[in-house]
Amino acid sequence: MTSTVDAASPIIRFPELPSVPWGKNNGRVKEIASGTGWRLSVASIDKPGAFTAFPGMDRITVPVEGELLVLTVDGAEHGMEKFRPFRYSGDSAVEAALPTGPVTVLNTLADRTTTGAAVMVAELSKKNPQTLGSGQFLVLLHGSATVTADGGTATALEPLDTVVGADERPSVLGRGFAAVVSFYDLD
Repeated sequence: MTSTVDAASPIIRFPELPSVPWGKNNGRVKEIASGTGWRLSVASIDKPGAFTAFPGMDRITVPVEGELLVLTVDGAEHGMEKFRPFRYSGDSAVEAALPTGPVTVLNTLADRTTTGAAVMVAELSKKNPQTLGSGQFLVLLHGSATVTADGGTATALEPLDTVVGADERPSVLGRGFAAVVSFYDLD
């Protein structure tokens, strides 16, 4: 699985990612990582409106800041609370409503013919590490955590920082919640 991730460091610092305009919702997006058939990003949604369609892709959206996001997908309304992943087709007509104000979301896109994707929100522990293999990413959503890679020293993470999984299996300890995102080839 090819990727735009820097293999030299297991940490992608959120504040260092470039921010670009996104969609019709007057928001901004920061791409965390991408590869052939997949993309992981964080986007702000500042006003109600339509989402951009991504034909042939599957989407998983997780609200990470703000109280409530309501997505209407192909006419069906879905109330989305913080840290609750929601999977839907990128082919679908999607409208966002913001009943309690702006939200920030973690977005996962995967080409449904070549790439699978899964998102699990996990509670972090100070005693039992969350380890990450190749094709996995951990995005700190809330709380505090450290990552250790290659037996080195622990490095602190800030909210929305991302740890990149590898064969050396970096491990994360802490208190709070993180999204563990897995991408895998379907063949």
